[in-house]
Amino acid sequence: MNPSSAARATATANAGEPALKYVHANGVRFAYLEQGTGPLVMFLHGFPDNAWSYRKQLQIFADAGYRAVSPFLRGYAPTEIPADDIFDPIALGRDLEALIAALSEDGQACVVGMDWGGTSTFQTLATAPSSIKAAVVMNTAHPITFSSIRRDPDIVRSIFHVYFFQLIGAESAVNVEGLPFVDYLWKLWSPAFDNEEHIRSVKETLSSPGTMAAALKYYGGLTEASRMGRLPINDMHTPTLTIYGSNDPTAKYSVKEERLFKGPHERIVLPDVGHFPHLEREAEVTGLIMDWFRTHASA
Repeated sequence: MNPSSAARATATANAGEPALKYVHANGVRFAYLEQGTGPLVMFLHGFPDNAWSYRKQLQIFADAGYRAVSPFLRGYAPTEIPADDIFDPIALGRDLEALIAALSEDGQACVVGMDWGGTSTFQTLATAPSSIKAAVVMNTAHPITFSSIRRDPDIVRSIFHVYFFQLIGAESAVNVEGLPFVDYLWKLWSPAFDNEEHIRSVKETLSSPGTMAAALKYYGGLTEASRMGRLPINDMHTPTLTIYGSNDPTAKYSVKEERLFKGPHERIVLPDVGHFPHLEREAEVTGLIMDWFRTHASA
Protein backbone atom coordinates (compact mmCIF):
# COMPACT_ATOMS: atom_id res chain seq x y z
CA MET A 1 0.00 0.00 0.00
CA ASN A 2 1.29 3.48 -0.84
CA PRO A 3 0.00 7.05 -0.61
CA SER A 4 -1.36 6.95 -4.17
CA SER A 5 -3.77 4.27 -2.98
CA ALA A 6 -5.36 6.69 -0.49
CA ALA A 7 -8.73 6.83 -2.22
CA ARG A 8 -9.00 3.04 -2.32
CA ALA A 9 -7.90 2.82 1.31
CA THR A 10 -10.64 5.25 2.34
CA ALA A 11 -13.27 3.44 0.33
CA THR A 12 -12.36 0.02 1.70
CA ALA A 13 -11.65 0.92 5.32
CA ASN A 14 -14.41 -1.38 6.51
CA ALA A 15 -12.79 -4.23 4.59
CA GLY A 16 -9.64 -4.07 6.68
CA GLU A 17 -7.76 -1.17 5.13
CA PRO A 18 -6.85 2.06 6.94
CA ALA A 19 -8.76 5.18 5.93
CA LEU A 20 -6.85 8.30 4.93
CA LYS A 21 -8.22 11.33 6.79
CA TYR A 22 -7.22 14.93 7.55
CA VAL A 23 -7.26 17.13 10.63
CA HIS A 24 -5.92 20.58 11.54
CA ALA A 25 -3.61 20.61 14.56
CA ASN A 26 -1.01 23.13 15.73
CA GLY A 27 -1.60 25.22 12.60
CA VAL A 28 -0.89 22.34 10.20
CA ARG A 29 -3.24 20.23 8.08
CA PHE A 30 -2.20 16.68 8.92
CA ALA A 31 -2.99 13.58 6.91
CA TYR A 32 -3.34 10.40 8.90
CA LEU A 33 -4.27 6.76 8.52
CA GLU A 34 -7.01 5.45 10.80
CA GLN A 35 -8.38 2.01 11.48
CA GLY A 36 -10.71 0.67 14.16
CA THR A 37 -12.69 2.19 17.00
CA GLY A 38 -12.00 2.46 20.72
CA PRO A 39 -9.24 4.03 22.83
CA LEU A 40 -6.83 6.09 20.72
CA VAL A 41 -3.37 4.70 19.95
CA MET A 42 -1.06 6.87 17.83
CA PHE A 43 1.89 5.55 15.81
CA LEU A 44 4.55 8.07 14.72
CA HIS A 45 7.09 7.36 11.98
CA GLY A 46 10.63 8.61 11.37
CA PHE A 47 12.99 9.08 8.41
CA PRO A 48 13.16 7.84 5.72
CA ASP A 49 9.66 6.50 6.26
CA ASN A 50 5.97 7.38 6.29
CA ALA A 51 2.74 6.56 8.08
CA TRP A 52 2.36 3.27 6.17
CA SER A 53 5.26 1.92 8.23
CA TYR A 54 2.67 0.87 10.82
CA ARG A 55 0.20 -0.73 8.42
CA LYS A 56 0.30 -4.11 10.18
CA GLN A 57 0.13 -2.56 13.65
CA LEU A 58 -2.93 -0.51 12.64
CA GLN A 59 -4.73 -3.71 11.64
CA ILE A 60 -3.72 -5.61 14.75
CA PHE A 61 -4.67 -2.83 17.16
CA ALA A 62 -7.95 -2.20 15.34
CA ASP A 63 -8.78 -5.88 15.66
CA ALA A 64 -7.98 -5.65 19.38
CA GLY A 65 -10.51 -2.87 19.94
CA TYR A 66 -8.41 0.26 19.54
CA ARG A 67 -8.69 3.28 17.29
CA ALA A 68 -5.28 3.11 15.64
CA VAL A 69 -3.95 6.30 14.01
CA SER A 70 -0.72 6.90 12.12
CA PRO A 71 -0.13 10.51 11.02
CA PHE A 72 2.25 11.69 8.33
CA LEU A 73 4.58 14.03 10.24
CA ARG A 74 4.75 17.74 9.44
CA GLY A 75 6.04 18.27 5.92
CA TYR A 76 5.60 14.63 4.89
CA ALA A 77 3.07 14.49 2.06
CA PRO A 78 0.13 14.48 2.11
CA THR A 79 0.50 16.41 5.38
CA GLU A 80 1.20 20.01 4.43
CA ILE A 81 4.51 21.80 4.78
CA PRO A 82 4.06 24.17 7.74
CA ALA A 83 3.90 27.85 6.92
CA ASP A 84 6.28 28.66 9.79
CA ASP A 85 8.96 26.36 8.29
CA ILE A 86 9.83 25.15 11.80
CA PHE A 87 10.88 21.53 12.26
CA ASP A 88 12.48 21.42 15.70
CA PRO A 89 11.55 18.96 18.49
CA ILE A 90 9.50 21.62 20.24
CA ALA A 91 7.22 21.89 17.20
CA LEU A 92 7.05 18.10 16.91
CA GLY A 93 5.97 17.79 20.53
CA ARG A 94 3.31 20.45 20.07
CA ASP A 95 2.10 18.64 16.97
CA LEU A 96 1.62 15.45 18.94
CA GLU A 97 -0.12 17.22 21.79
CA ALA A 98 -2.45 19.00 19.34
CA LEU A 99 -3.17 15.84 17.37
CA ILE A 100 -4.16 14.01 20.53
CA ALA A 101 -6.42 16.90 21.55
CA ALA A 102 -8.04 16.95 18.11
CA LEU A 103 -8.55 13.22 17.70
CA SER A 104 -9.21 11.80 21.16
CA GLU A 105 -12.43 11.91 23.12
CA ASP A 106 -10.75 12.32 26.50
CA GLY A 107 -7.67 14.37 25.55
CA GLN A 108 -5.35 11.40 25.96
CA ALA A 109 -3.79 8.64 23.88
CA CYS A 110 -1.33 5.83 24.00
CA VAL A 111 1.63 6.71 21.78
CA VAL A 112 4.22 4.74 19.83
CA GLY A 113 7.06 6.72 18.27
CA MET A 114 10.35 5.89 16.61
CA ASP A 115 13.14 8.08 15.25
CA TRP A 116 11.52 11.53 14.73
CA GLY A 117 8.27 10.10 16.03
CA GLY A 118 10.20 9.12 19.16
CA THR A 119 11.60 12.63 19.43
CA SER A 120 8.02 13.92 19.31
CA THR A 121 7.08 11.48 22.04
CA PHE A 122 10.01 12.26 24.34
CA GLN A 123 9.26 15.98 23.96
CA THR A 124 5.59 15.51 24.85
CA LEU A 125 6.38 13.23 27.77
CA ALA A 126 8.50 16.04 29.18
CA THR A 127 6.29 19.05 28.42
CA ALA A 128 2.68 17.77 28.14
CA PRO A 129 2.62 14.44 29.99
CA SER A 130 -1.09 14.55 30.79
CA SER A 131 -1.89 13.91 27.12
CA ILE A 132 -0.17 10.50 27.04
CA LYS A 133 -1.54 7.53 28.97
CA ALA A 134 1.41 5.29 28.18
CA ALA A 135 4.22 5.40 25.63
CA VAL A 136 6.54 3.19 23.63
CA VAL A 137 9.64 4.84 22.14
CA MET A 138 11.85 2.96 19.68
CA ASN A 139 15.41 3.73 18.57
CA THR A 140 15.38 7.38 19.55
CA ALA A 141 18.29 9.11 21.24
CA HIS A 142 17.10 10.99 24.30
CA PRO A 143 18.70 14.45 24.72
CA ILE A 144 20.46 13.23 27.86
CA THR A 145 22.60 10.99 25.63
CA PHE A 146 23.65 13.65 23.10
CA SER A 147 26.89 14.67 24.82
CA SER A 148 28.05 11.03 24.96
CA ILE A 149 27.12 10.45 21.33
CA ARG A 150 29.04 13.51 20.13
CA ARG A 151 32.22 12.32 21.87
CA ASP A 152 32.10 8.81 20.43
CA PRO A 153 33.78 8.60 17.01
CA ASP A 154 32.14 5.28 16.13
CA ILE A 155 28.66 6.65 16.82
CA VAL A 156 29.37 9.89 14.96
CA ARG A 157 30.39 7.83 11.95
CA SER A 158 27.20 5.79 12.25
CA ILE A 159 25.01 8.90 12.28
CA PHE A 160 26.87 10.74 9.51
CA HIS A 161 23.51 11.61 7.94
CA VAL A 162 22.66 13.95 10.82
CA TYR A 163 25.61 16.14 9.88
CA PHE A 164 25.48 15.61 6.12
CA PHE A 165 21.82 16.65 5.90
CA GLN A 166 22.68 20.04 7.40
CA LEU A 167 25.28 20.90 4.76
CA ILE A 168 24.53 23.46 2.06
CA GLY A 169 23.47 21.54 -1.03
CA ALA A 170 22.48 18.36 0.83
CA GLU A 171 18.91 18.45 -0.42
CA SER A 172 19.98 18.64 -4.07
CA ALA A 173 22.41 15.77 -3.51
CA VAL A 174 19.81 13.53 -1.85
CA ASN A 175 16.71 14.47 -3.83
CA VAL A 176 17.75 12.93 -7.14
CA GLU A 177 15.91 10.57 -9.48
CA GLY A 178 15.22 7.21 -7.86
CA LEU A 179 16.19 8.45 -4.38
CA PRO A 180 19.15 6.07 -4.02
CA PHE A 181 19.93 7.61 -0.64
CA VAL A 182 16.69 6.12 0.68
CA ASP A 183 17.71 2.65 -0.50
CA TYR A 184 21.15 3.13 1.03
CA LEU A 185 19.88 4.11 4.46
CA TRP A 186 17.38 1.25 4.66
CA LYS A 187 20.09 -1.26 3.68
CA LEU A 188 22.55 0.32 6.12
CA TRP A 189 20.18 0.53 9.06
CA SER A 190 17.99 -2.57 8.58
CA PRO A 191 19.80 -4.91 6.17
CA ALA A 192 17.53 -7.85 7.02
CA PHE A 193 14.36 -5.96 6.08
CA ASP A 194 13.07 -6.72 2.59
CA ASN A 195 9.86 -5.04 1.46
CA GLU A 196 10.17 -3.29 -1.88
CA GLU A 197 6.53 -2.18 -1.81
CA HIS A 198 7.01 -0.21 1.38
CA ILE A 199 10.25 1.37 0.17
CA ARG A 200 8.40 2.48 -2.98
CA SER A 201 5.72 4.12 -0.83
CA VAL A 202 8.41 5.93 1.19
CA LYS A 203 10.00 7.20 -2.01
CA GLU A 204 6.63 8.38 -3.27
CA THR A 205 6.12 10.35 -0.07
CA LEU A 206 9.58 11.91 -0.18
CA SER A 207 9.28 12.67 -3.90
CA SER A 208 6.29 14.92 -3.35
CA PRO A 209 7.23 18.59 -4.02
CA GLY A 210 8.92 20.10 -0.97
CA THR A 211 8.78 16.98 1.20
CA MET A 212 12.45 15.98 1.04
CA ALA A 213 13.57 19.54 1.79
CA ALA A 214 11.19 19.63 4.75
CA ALA A 215 12.32 16.23 6.05
CA LEU A 216 15.98 17.26 6.02
CA LYS A 217 15.21 20.44 7.98
CA TYR A 218 14.39 18.31 11.03
CA TYR A 219 18.12 17.77 11.53
CA GLY A 220 19.02 21.43 11.62
CA GLY A 221 16.04 22.01 13.90
CA LEU A 222 17.34 19.43 16.35
CA THR A 223 20.87 20.83 16.30
CA GLU A 224 19.71 24.38 16.87
CA ALA A 225 17.35 23.42 19.70
CA SER A 226 20.14 21.47 21.36
CA ARG A 227 22.61 24.32 20.95
CA MET A 228 20.14 26.76 22.51
CA GLY A 229 19.37 24.44 25.43
CA ARG A 230 15.72 24.10 24.38
CA LEU A 231 15.50 20.33 24.76
CA PRO A 232 13.99 19.33 28.11
CA ILE A 233 15.94 16.90 30.23
CA ASN A 234 13.62 16.39 33.15
CA ASP A 235 11.88 13.60 35.03
CA MET A 236 9.09 11.71 33.26
CA HIS A 237 6.32 9.93 35.12
CA THR A 238 4.31 8.41 32.27
CA PRO A 239 4.62 4.62 31.91
CA THR A 240 7.16 4.26 29.10
CA LEU A 241 8.70 1.29 27.35
CA THR A 242 11.85 2.02 25.34
CA ILE A 243 12.90 -0.46 22.66
CA TYR A 244 16.28 -0.43 20.95
CA GLY A 245 17.81 -2.60 18.28
CA SER A 246 21.27 -3.72 19.34
CA ASN A 247 22.61 -2.73 15.91
CA ASP A 248 21.18 0.79 16.08
CA PRO A 249 23.57 3.55 17.28
CA THR A 250 20.94 4.91 19.67
CA ALA A 251 21.22 1.77 21.81
CA LYS A 252 24.77 2.28 23.10
CA TYR A 253 24.05 5.12 25.53
CA SER A 254 20.34 4.52 26.04
CA VAL A 255 20.96 3.30 29.60
CA LYS A 256 21.59 6.96 30.54
CA GLU A 257 17.90 7.75 30.04
CA GLU A 258 16.74 5.35 32.73
CA ARG A 259 17.25 7.69 35.67
CA LEU A 260 14.75 10.17 34.18
CA PHE A 261 11.83 7.75 34.31
CA LYS A 262 10.13 7.98 37.68
CA GLY A 263 7.02 6.05 36.66
CA PRO A 264 6.82 2.50 35.28
CA HIS A 265 9.65 2.01 32.79
CA GLU A 266 11.33 -0.83 30.99
CA ARG A 267 14.20 -0.68 28.50
CA ILE A 268 14.58 -3.53 26.03
CA VAL A 269 17.49 -4.04 23.64
CA LEU A 270 16.64 -6.56 20.91
CA PRO A 271 19.67 -8.52 19.65
CA ASP A 272 20.46 -8.43 15.92
CA VAL A 273 17.85 -5.75 15.23
CA GLY A 274 18.50 -2.50 13.38
CA HIS A 275 16.65 0.77 13.05
CA PHE A 276 13.08 -0.39 12.39
CA PRO A 277 12.19 -2.91 15.13
CA HIS A 278 8.45 -2.91 14.36
CA LEU A 279 9.23 -4.08 10.81
CA GLU A 280 12.23 -6.33 11.47
CA ARG A 281 10.59 -8.17 14.40
CA GLU A 282 7.00 -7.34 13.61
CA ALA A 283 5.18 -9.92 15.73
CA GLU A 284 7.51 -9.67 18.73
CA VAL A 285 7.56 -5.87 18.87
CA THR A 286 3.82 -5.53 18.26
CA GLY A 287 3.25 -7.94 21.14
CA LEU A 288 5.52 -5.91 23.42
CA ILE A 289 3.61 -2.74 22.56
CA MET A 290 0.22 -4.36 23.08
CA ASP A 291 1.25 -5.86 26.43
CA TRP A 292 2.64 -2.53 27.65
CA PHE A 293 -0.54 -0.63 26.89
CA ARG A 294 -2.82 -3.31 28.30
CA THR A 295 -0.80 -3.30 31.51
CA HIS A 296 -0.23 0.43 31.94
CA ALA A 297 -3.10 2.26 30.22
CA SER A 298 -6.69 1.91 31.29
CA ALA A 299 -9.22 1.61 28.47
